[in-house]
Amino acid sequence: MTEFEIRRQKILSKIEKEKKVSIDELVSLFKVNEQTIYRDLLYLEKKNKIRRTQGGAINYSNEESLKDKVLDFNMRETKNIEQKKVISNFASTLIKDGESLMIDGGTTTLLFASNLNLKNKLMVITNTMTIGNLLKKDKKNTVLITGGQLSATSSTTVGPIAEQMIGNFKVNKAIIGICSIDEDEGFFATLGSEARIKKAMIRSAKELIILADSSKFSVNLPNLVCKFNKRTTLVTDKGITKIQLKKLRDMGVTVYIA
Repeated sequence: MTEFEIRRQKILSKIEKEKKVSIDELVSLFKVNEQTIYRDLLYLEKKNKIRRTQGGAINYSNEESLKDKVLDFNMRETKNIEQKKVISNFASTLIKDGESLMIDGGTTTLLFASNLNLKNKLMVITNTMTIGNLLKKDKKNTVLITGGQLSATSSTTVGPIAEQMIGNFKVNKAIIGICSIDEDEGFFATLGSEARIKKAMIRSAKELIILADSSKFSVNLPNLVCKFNKRTTLVTDKGITKIQLKKLRDMGVTVYIA
């Protein structure tokens, strides 16, 4: 075996044993540069051996187990429903007539979309037919649905086709639901495919509005959607702690407590 084949086999063994590793950890272990490790991880991912994440990789089977942990959409609709209603209602007041929006699929974003019936001449791009049908009932709005692979866990479209379509547009605001908030790192998603859709929407928008109830804080998930920055607005509920609130605002995030 060649040197790089041996290294890749050792990397795979380490990931299988420890479930996840960071690029920095692998650089230190194998005494090579980041680009070399990046190419190794890319190769292993193409072989369906691992799944790359922001700053590292996880075991492929671990990614599959994450899917098992994703709640059925109908179950998620009832979880923290009162907080989600308050958050979505407040978030709708941040939208102006005539704006263009990207709306990510999710339970809170669906509630948010249901509050847009009093808005006029919106142009909305979404990756879920549920939101599309809801908004199209009002003929004042223009609605575009992304193509792509239908996710069984979230009833949204994901994958390269959806990402490419999203990238063809520039909008005023992206409204994103999120699975986890790490007050030291940023906003995270459970699955890599969903994180990539959210990232594509964020890149296409001038402003970012994230909707997340306070139960999403300190949940450990692998796929970073975005780090905290000054163009981000978070709408959450009164369950956020003073320490969490201060950390986010210190990072430049605008936080509304609904």
